Amino acid sequence: MEWLLAKAGIGAVKWTVGGLVGLGVAWGLKRIPNRKIRAKTGLIGYTAGVTMTLGLAKWKWSKSIWNKFIEPWFIDLLDNCVSHTLQEFLRGLRSDN
Repeated sequence: MEWLLAKAGIGAVKWTVGGLVGLGVAWGLKRIPNRKIRAKTGLIGYTAGVTMTLGLAKWKWSKSIWNKFIEPWFIDLLDNCVSHTLQEFLRGLRSDN
């Protein structure tokens, strides 16, 4: 290992190890059905959204403006810009299939 560090440098070794870890994660994720991954990540996202909106709607300093001004704009921003951009990006990646 010391010979590899001396010859390639620590930067190259970090990139190699990072690539191997990424390859291992990708290999592991291909073994898990997509519906299970989507169910777990969807549940995490839903729980985070509920926690955020209920928390901000209850705090005394934020409840007066959260439901009236911030929440509708924030949800529209995420839905129209972020969500749609990611959907179209994925559609573009799948366009050659």
